[in-house]
Amino acid sequence: MSVAKNTAFMTIASVFQKIIAFGYFAIIARSIGAEGTGKYFFALSFTTIFVVFVDLGLTNVMVREGAKLKTKLQEYFSAILFVKFFLSILTYAAAIIVINAMGYPVETKHLVYISGITMLFDSLHLSLYGTLRAIGNLKYEAIGMVVSQLITLILGSIFLYFGLPLIYLMVAFLIPSILNVLFAYTVVHKKYQIKLKLKYDKKVLKYIIPIVIPFALAGIFGRVYSYIDSVLLSKLAGDVVVGWYSIPYKVAYAFQFIPMALVAALYPRFSEYFVHDKEKLHYVFHQGIKYLLLVALPLVVGISLLTREIVTTLFTDEYINSILPLQILMIGIVFSYLNFHFGALLNACNKQVTQTVLIGVVMVMNIGLNIALIPQYGAVGAALAAVLGNIGLMLMSLFIVPKITKFNVNFLIQAIARLALSAGVMGAAVWYTNIHMGLVFAIFVGLISYPVMLFITRAVTRKQFDEMVSLVRK
Repeated sequence: MSVAKNTAFMTIASVFQKIIAFGYFAIIARSIGAEGTGKYFFALSFTTIFVVFVDLGLTNVMVREGAKLKTKLQEYFSAILFVKFFLSILTYAAAIIVINAMGYPVETKHLVYISGITMLFDSLHLSLYGTLRAIGNLKYEAIGMVVSQLITLILGSIFLYFGLPLIYLMVAFLIPSILNVLFAYTVVHKKYQIKLKLKYDKKVLKYIIPIVIPFALAGIFGRVYSYIDSVLLSKLAGDVVVGWYSIPYKVAYAFQFIPMALVAALYPRFSEYFVHDKEKLHYVFHQGIKYLLLVALPLVVGISLLTREIVTTLFTDEYINSILPLQILMIGIVFSYLNFHFGALLNACNKQVTQTVLIGVVMVMNIGLNIALIPQYGAVGAALAAVLGNIGLMLMSLFIVPKITKFNVNFLIQAIARLALSAGVMGAAVWYTNIHMGLVFAIFVGLISYPVMLFITRAVTRKQFDEMVSLVRK
């Protein structure tokens, strides 16, 4: 299967999956209130931190090495399953021990227990789909991604309709995860004769484990950095505050597929040009910054201006306290997008160890900021900690990036000025329309006015538009 088809399958599936997941979360938040949403969101965040210890980057290595030598894919898969079997037992036991040691009520513990089991099945189908990635067939993973999310939506909606206890929402995740494992194994076994068997292979493990270490560290740092705020909020501020914070978290991070998609397109170009053409590397790097800001700035301006209407319309007035945290996290999107870009450059240009160290430093800083800010400011403090962490990572990256390629300051100033002007005019139009005509018309006006301003200010030329289209196609 071609790279283009695989990319199309995964991009479309990711967008649909995120739309369904966001809609489902809105239904949950409206149905069970801030306290119930806080417990639910905490349990998912807590187990999401632990799930990284089940895989530790093993699947990524299997995909990379299996793609090089497909005849050894079964050996890699079996050896990795052997390691993950023991990691699963240890990780699940650790999650149970920690949640009990933290003194949470019985209901929260049960949510974590079920979510933890789901975590184990998710890790298993991650490796099963990893074999398909190594082979070069992502169609079935895309299908599994969307269908499992649809089943979760259907089951969860039924459970909410009948007013069943909160733990059933975790069951709504568990059942699709089990079905996803069965589907993935059926595909890999029937089509490619890959068997679900564990095997201790000293030679394979001796080869794989040294490669895994940087993947494992980066995965752990990134996962803790992304989810520790929800766990600390739960302990330091309570379930209701976690419920308030879950809304801005979901809204702000719903758009992360945008920089991830651009980075997926740019990463191989960075790697190629770093070796063969430094001038092209310089050009593509700066264009990437411009394209990211082109998307990030209108999102920040538009959603920040419409935050109250978005929160009260989608999630009810109970989440009024989510408004300021959402506005703060939206500001952080600019720095978050740039960090994706800088991180891709460092990883592609043999600075992956440096990138891992930077993420580790920011993780520690983020934990400290959360502990300092949450007791006094609650969800607002967690949002501030997240934004300051993103700013810190960006500033540290700025010391490393010039060692790879120099910044064209004049280009960046001109690009940022034109994009900021375009976003500012769009913001004024959105603000005025929202006051006089409402949310829907304001969104429509924003979607029309921003592209028009981009061409008026020449922030985007026809040539650059064609380049963006070409990049998306690639």
